[in-house]
Amino acid sequence: MTFSASWRLVVVGLSLLSNSSFTVPSVAAQLQQRPVQRRVAKIAIDDFVLIDHSGGRFQFAKLSGKIVVVAFAYTTCPDVCPLLTASMRDVQTSLTPDERKNVQLITITTDPEIDSPKVLAAYAKRFNAEIDTWSFLTGDEVALKKVWKNFGVGVKRKARGLVDHTPLIGIVDQNRVLRFVYIGPLPVARPMLNDIRSLLANRS
Repeated sequence: MTFSASWRLVVVGLSLLSNSSFTVPSVAAQLQQRPVQRRVAKIAIDDFVLIDHSGGRFQFAKLSGKIVVVAFAYTTCPDVCPLLTASMRDVQTSLTPDERKNVQLITITTDPEIDSPKVLAAYAKRFNAEIDTWSFLTGDEVALKKVWKNFGVGVKRKARGLVDHTPLIGIVDQNRVLRFVYIGPLPVARPMLNDIRSLLANRS
């Protein structure tokens, strides 16, 4: 499932209407009406090594023992990605201090051509991400393609800085198994928090 070009036409149309005499709901409100699918999964996530927003080496296996919330986004996205990132931020701010010790957030780019560590760092700052428990990752396309495939994320480059991709947030358990998947433009924090807390309650 990928974010179709028709959604972009909706966004453009709403933008044009917002300059007329009509009252038009915000783009976020329009996208929120699109259903978000929550799926239960059981998919082992292979170890991977990417580059984080500070330019450092990031190895997924080192997060074993933690719940990992993984989103896929790119920084020049005009529509869905900011909503996904805002949802991730809602999750982060809703976690208690004790929960944060056992939960890590990750955003993985779908556009490594543009999303360098420096660009990702600026994007993280834009969303007030607390980077002690939230990493923004990039890398070479070969390595990223393996990660995208493992999570079931489709990615299609349309033009420079414009990428269609599955709007997905996944929750990975302490044993690096993908357990819950949210597909859609605007998943709300509460159901994700419930899933995170269910996994925390069952940790060994």
